[in-house]
Parts: sequence; structure tokens; C-alpha cells
Amino acid sequence: MGHPTLSVIIPTLNEEGALPETLSRVLEGDPFEVIVVDGGSRDRTREIAEKEKGVTLIASEKPGRALQMNEGARASSGDVLLFLHADTLLPRGWKEKILEALERNPDSPGGAFLVALSGDKLIYRITGAMINVRTLLFRSFTGDQGIFVRREFFRSAGGFPDVPIMEDLMLSDAMRPHGPVILRKKVVTSARRWEDWGPVRTIL
Repeated sequence: MGHPTLSVIIPTLNEEGALPETLSRVLEGDPFEVIVVDGGSRDRTREIAEKEKGVTLIASEKPGRALQMNEGARASSGDVLLFLHADTLLPRGWKEKILEALERNPDSPGGAFLVALSGDKLIYRITGAMINVRTLLFRSFTGDQGIFVRREFFRSAGGFPDVPIMEDLMLSDAMRPHGPVILRKKVVTSARRWEDWGPVRTIL
């Protein structure tokens, strides 16, 4: 019996700057399928996704990260779903890490990676460390940590709730009683929100 198949689902909205590198790192892992669900980009996001071999583009009827990810999940066929933000870079060997963790923990619904924020500022390193402490202590994680989940559990949980924000934390809340796994390898997510909004406003 072979390994489970893995589908990567990436919601996008005006991500022409970040998407090429994200897709390159995803495709290095040779996943079963990659689905980009675009919420109405006005830049070259859709063009980039369409030109990338091995990527399926879905044009969502309206934007909304939870809505787009649920749409991508419905269109996918992998046994395991990895939901990835367009500005988050996976670590090398990411697919093997996910599948090995799920094989070792057959009753786990899924999990997430630890995270580092891009950039060299001390505040970003401190913030990343605080996020990881929260993750390890409470098994609570956000979408920029690369949430992966078994298809059966995702379906039984009803997918992502259709809310404007915090849909990722709500899914991790549903996973917590069932023992999600945390991968010590780190994804690197863009610090652009922290740069644009400032650390205090972003945390709030």
C-alpha cells in the first residue's frame, strides 16, 4: 500500500509578487495536485498560476479565504489537504515530513508547521518564537503555518467556517482534541503585514 496522496490548495488575491516562489517550493515536493483558487485578482496572479505546469487554477466567484479554500478542497482529490498561504514558503522535504508524521500518528487529523517570519528585524524573530510557543503549548495554529488535514476529518468538521477572519484557528480548535501533530521544520511566511500595519496592530 502506497503513501496517501497530497493536494496543496492555495487561496490568492493579487499575489503576483509572492506566488512564483511559493509555487516553485511547492512543486519541488512533487505533490499529487496543486490547486490555486483565485478570488478576483487584478494583477498577474491568474496568469502565473495558469502558466505553471502541474497547477490547476480555479476562478472563485467571490473573494474570501475560507470560501476559496473550501472551494479548492471540493475540487481536490488527495487523501491529505495542505492549505497554504500564497506568501508562505514550505521547507525542503515538506511532503515527506507531512506524510511521515501522519503515518506515525494514524489517529491524528493533521497538523501544521512551526513558523518563521521573513526579515531580519528582532521583532520578527521574537514574534515567530512567540507564535511557536503558543503552537507547542496549546496545539493552536494559523493558516500561515501550513495547515494540513486528512480529507475525511476536514469533511466531517464541515471545512473552514465561512467567516472573514480566524477560520484557521477555528479549524485548529476542531482538530485539537484529536491530537494534531506539529512539525518542527519551519515554514517562512512574509512579514509584510507586520511591516504595513506594525506589530501591535497586527497582533490585535
